[in-house]
Amino acid sequence: MKSRGEEPSSSLESPLIENQERSTISDNEFDGETSQEGVNRARENFVDEAKKQIWLAGLLIAVSLLQYCLQVISIMFVGHLGELALSGASMASSFASVTGFSVLLGMGSALETLCGQAYGAKQYHMLGVHT
Repeated sequence: MKSRGEEPSSSLESPLIENQERSTISDNEFDGETSQEGVNRARENFVDEAKKQIWLAGLLIAVSLLQYCLQVISIMFVGHLGELALSGASMASSFASVTGFSVLLGMGSALETLCGQAYGAKQYHMLGVHT
């Protein structure tokens, strides 16, 4: 518990930065440092976390692009069969993307939320029902 004289810390913590002591900056933490050194340390922490988040986001972007390339390459191969085959495959691919895959992605995202809430509330029976 905090005493009456202590003010709550207004710092943000991140699970991506290994050293949590460096990620929090308060007014009295840099007693021996100048304000420029504190700004430099905060900037360094920001850059470190940004690099890690960009790395994680880059992997997700790569997976999405590769999935899209798989669809495009399939359509390109069908295009060699003729104009009618290309138009049919293109329509089928578009229809499957809009109706099937989007609906399944939405249902999967909703199920992820519901399962996470059931597990967090320790309602394991409901987790089994959702799954």
